[in-house]
Parts: sequence; C-alpha cells; structure tokens
Amino acid sequence: MRVLFIYNEVECLALQYLSSALRQAGHETALLFDPRLFDGFRQEYNNRLVAKACSLKPWIVKQMREYQPDVVGFSVLTANADWCASYAEEARKHLPNATIVAGGYHATTSPGPMLRTGLYDWVIRGEAEDAFVGLVNSLEVGGVDRSLPNLAYLDPAHADGELIENPLTPYEQDLDRYAEPDKELFLGLGSPFRVGHMVEWRRGCPWGCTFCGNNAYRKMYYPDRADYMYTRDFLRSRSVTRVLDELRYVKAKYDPKVLRVNDDDICADEAWLKELAERMTDAERIPFKCFAIPNNINERTIRYLKQIGCAQIQMGVQSLNPEIRKMLGRPNSEAQIARAIDLAREHKIGLFVDQIFGLPGETEDDLRTVESFYQEHVPDCVSIYWLDIWAGADILQQSVDAGTITQETADAIKQYSERGDISTMRRYHNDFAKPYAWRIDIRNVFGKHMARFLIGTGLYRVIGRLNLTKFIKAWRVIKNVNHLHAFPPAREVYDITWARHPRLVAYFIGLRVKLALGLVKRVPMVVLPPVDSAEVTKDPVASQSALRV
Repeated sequence: MRVLFIYNEVECLALQYLSSALRQAGHETALLFDPRLFDGFRQEYNNRLVAKACSLKPWIVKQMREYQPDVVGFSVLTANADWCASYAEEARKHLPNATIVAGGYHATTSPGPMLRTGLYDWVIRGEAEDAFVGLVNSLEVGGVDRSLPNLAYLDPAHADGELIENPLTPYEQDLDRYAEPDKELFLGLGSPFRVGHMVEWRRGCPWGCTFCGNNAYRKMYYPDRADYMYTRDFLRSRSVTRVLDELRYVKAKYDPKVLRVNDDDICADEAWLKELAERMTDAERIPFKCFAIPNNINERTIRYLKQIGCAQIQMGVQSLNPEIRKMLGRPNSEAQIARAIDLAREHKIGLFVDQIFGLPGETEDDLRTVESFYQEHVPDCVSIYWLDIWAGADILQQSVDAGTITQETADAIKQYSERGDISTMRRYHNDFAKPYAWRIDIRNVFGKHMARFLIGTGLYRVIGRLNLTKFIKAWRVIKNVNHLHAFPPAREVYDITWARHPRLVAYFIGLRVKLALGLVKRVPMVVLPPVDSAEVTKDPVASQSALRV
C-alpha cells in the first residue's frame, strides 16, 4: 500500500516513527511538505499577501494527485486543524479511491467533529504505530477491521452517524521494540532539514500540566487514576544502549554539529540520565538542546547534562503565582525555579525560561512579580508565550471558569479553530499584560544599559507596539546562520531553528520562483520503499540502510 503524509512548517518525529512502522510492515511511505512561508502558527513574521505569493499548495496538490496514494495521513493539532482540513478537502476531491486518516492531538481529543466534516474516513487516537499499521494492513486485504484498538469512526448503521471510539491499547512500555524513525522522510526534502538533528529518547511526561497535550492523553489512558496530574507510568524511556547506538549511527551517517532532544523533561528519570552520563563517550556525544522542568533540575542532574553535552535548556516556568501554578499542575516552588536558573548559569549552560502570559486568573501584580524575579535571577532569555488553548486539555474549562474565554469560544475550539483563535495574545489577552511582555523582551534583546535607557524613557512602548524586536532577532539569526560548529550564545539564537529556518525560507522561496519561471516542475517529495526483510539485521539502526529517496 502507498501511504502519503502531508505535513507543514517543521520536522515531525511522530510521522518518522509511523513511516518506519509502516515500511517494516511492507508498505511504501511518502511525504509532501508545505513550509507555510509567512503563514506560520506563531505569526510573528506572517504577511497574508506574501504568504499567498509564496504558496506551494497548487504544486503540492498536483503531486498528490499524480502519486495516487492508497492512504493519505494527517497529524492534526488544534493549531493546524484548518490547514489539514484544506488539504483533506483536496484529497477528497482528487483521490476518490483513497482512504483519508487523521491522527495526532486534535484528532485524538475531538474525533467526532473531525469525522463529521466528511473529510476523514477514520481517526486513530493516541500513539498510533500499531493501530495505523493494523488499519493499513486491513485496507490492503479489502476492508477495515472495525474492532482495531485506537480506531474512531462514524457507525454507518446509524443514520445520525454515531461516534464509535474503540478502546486504547495501553502505552507500550518497551520503546526499544520500535524501529528507528525514518529520518530520511524529512531530510530527503532538502538541505534545510540536514542542519542539526532531532531525536527522542523518551515518550510522555510525568507531569499533567493543564495547558499541555499530555494532560488530555493521560486522562484518556489512565481514566481511573485520581492522581493523573502526576502519572509516573506515563513516562517511558528507550534503553541507554539503544540511545547510544543511535547517536553513534547519527554521527557516522549525518555528522550533525548540534542536536535537539525532544523529550518533554530530560531530567524526569534521574537514574536513567545518570546511566547515560556514565556510559557516554566522545563517540556518541553531540552538543544538544533539551527541555526540562524546574523540579527535576538539581546539582546532580545539571552535572549529568553537562557531561553528556547539553548546551541549551528550555525550562518551563509558566507562572510565578503559586496558586496559578497549582491550577496548572506545576507543584514546583519559587525557590526551585530560582535554583534551577542559578545552576544553569553556574554550569554555563544556555537557558531559555518559558513564561506564559494570558493565563486564567492572571493579575497585574503577578506580572510585577515576574518582571522583578527575572531581574534577580537572570536566564539567558525569558521566552514569552501567550496561552494557546487546546481542545481536550483542562485549561479549556479553566479559561471559561476564569472568564478568559466564553463557553461559545470553548465549544468552537473543540470543533475546528481558525488560525489564531486559540491564542490569548491574538484574541483574549488582558491589555495590562502588554507592557510587561514588552519590557521583558527589551531586556532579552538589548544590553543592560540600553534596556534601562529604553525602559526609563518609555521608548520600549514604541518598540513593543511596532514589534521591532523581531527585526533584531532576525538579524542575529542571519548573523549566526553559518555558525554551525556549535550553538551560538543562547540569548542570540534559539534551538536548532536558528540554522534551519533561514535556510528553509530561502530554499522554498527560491523553489517558488523557479516554479513560477518554469525552471522546475515539481516540489520535493520523498518516497521510501518497504524495508526488505533480508536487509533488516539484529541491529535496528543498521536497517536504516534500506532507505532511499
């Protein structure tokens, strides 16, 4: 069977794992990618006219039609649900014999609304490797086994289309049984994806933060747990041996100078991290960026991180109001947050601290505390996020209860959201929060003396209203774009995107120009054949040699 994924904006590890599982089962996989130039979710650099001029959608649809897949798959987030729907509509129109399948967070939490659009035939809920392979296998032999775990569909026996949600298969605890992700699915698209490397060592997070997708998943997988806000079983790790094998393979095949580890909290399993630090050598070590939560950053874990090559940490603080943190499911104390910041500075690890604005119940006093706290405990960058309200997470009802959004808006988010409708910055923010966000951003971007001048004179308001700091940030990225041998200073660039995103923009703008001039006829498309069973060895990493573009 031919399975085509259509995705947007960034590399997706979930699709790489799905592709690997499908190919191991004897199916062909392919990827078409829409960069959504100047039309991204974060919107800081968006422009409607430029986005329209740069759109690759007509060529993507043309190649989708030419490829004639048997199955078209979408990974749907609340933030890209309308984008997925627009391509599903094209697939429905041009591929009448194809089966259209949705998975991902939004499909998992809102399967009924998605299926009732008529754009999707099936929804796969939760972790999907086994379920998706089972669905494609059953399609290959002529029909779908409607009893498959994780499957959701509208029962054709009922006139009103009763929603059927099959039970979820318990979380796989042995992640080593999964084959390595198909990195070539994205790397084969072109040079932007070959800068830096992304890996995942664990799945899940032991915390149940109410604004996070893990919050909705843990309630579905552990419905009888009264303590679902902290569910240790939710966190599963690959063995240290498999991680080290993968890193040696990655260094030999791709030679990346920087790495991004996608785990939700790299310090959540201290014993595992300790073993990794004790066993890692220069043969596996690659400078990396990771995510962590203050509770688990201590003198031991910070040493382990330094030992295995950690160059940057992105640490979620979210709020400095203890009552709001409690509401969010973050039991850490202010002292823990301060100590984590100080430890990162002490060990010279770049630190981004995530602070969410627009939280339910937030007051101006809370923001005064935020501003003064980060002047005393100074990370490299305070990353300002405005609350995105996702379907299925507890924050949805919490926002209604606090008056942040109306029940009507909450109901709309559960269905389909237009871009921007889920963000408190763009729709529901409190005006009093803006100056605090501007001043923090000024301190991020400018030196101490210049920041003090701009804030003291009130010029920061002009810069904030016009969002001028984005140009300074863009300049710093461009300045460092060829600095590929290591991470530049954390206050200047973010993650591996500093190297990837400018290349992605330049690459796809150039492609769009070539398409318009008739110099090329097609957009990049990666096609990976089924894995030849004769080529699969006992070493799961070595089976990657079966890949081709």
